[in-house]
Amino acid sequence: GINAEYGSEGIKILKANRTDSNEFICWELIHQVVKFASPVTDAIGDIKKCGGTGDNMVSFATMDGLLKMYQGDEELWSLQLDNPIFALVKTDIDKDETDELVACSWDGLTFFVDHHKNCVRYKFEETVKIRAFCAGQYAIGGSKNKPALVYVTFSGDVMIKYDVELTSLSVHTLNDYAIDLSPICDTENLSTKHRARIIRDLLNFKGLPDQYQIE
Repeated sequence: GINAEYGSEGIKILKANRTDSNEFICWELIHQVVKFASPVTDAIGDIKKCGGTGDNMVSFATMDGLLKMYQGDEELWSLQLDNPIFALVKTDIDKDETDELVACSWDGLTFFVDHHKNCVRYKFEETVKIRAFCAGQYAIGGSKNKPALVYVTFSGDVMIKYDVELTSLSVHTLNDYAIDLSPICDTENLSTKHRARIIRDLLNFKGLPDQYQIE
């Protein structure tokens, strides 16, 4: 697997190699990233991609809200968020067999980012200050594992958002769906209002709740 460490010397991307006896793991340095202007707050490795092609991917976040994704020693992309990030985790939030990044700021603002830099953010309805954060697939009361977000506030409260599931993080326009409808209706002469109504009826469309916003 691949892991990432951060410290005074910057980011180190490490690859796990087992010894001949298969009893111990040795970490091999495959890439080192120089320090950035803002301190690194968190880093994660072994980010899975559909088809198993992304298990040498790592990502890290900085204090000023910068996210970076690496595959081995190659930087794939960077994304500047508008809030400081103190925690970065991974989980499959939309059931596409690919890990999405989940980044959290101290005010509870949570960002979901996929491998194409599509971003959706979740905002708490109430004012909170977050001390610790994690996300993953968890079950409650013997039910199936579902995406969940766990927040710990500075006042000592533990807040769990369970069954947090997004169908997609990418943005589609009305015309993207109208093309698919062309064999069964004359989409060219429909008003925008009627197009939207047909699409919602056929796809049983449900918009994101108010607390979710597409970046």
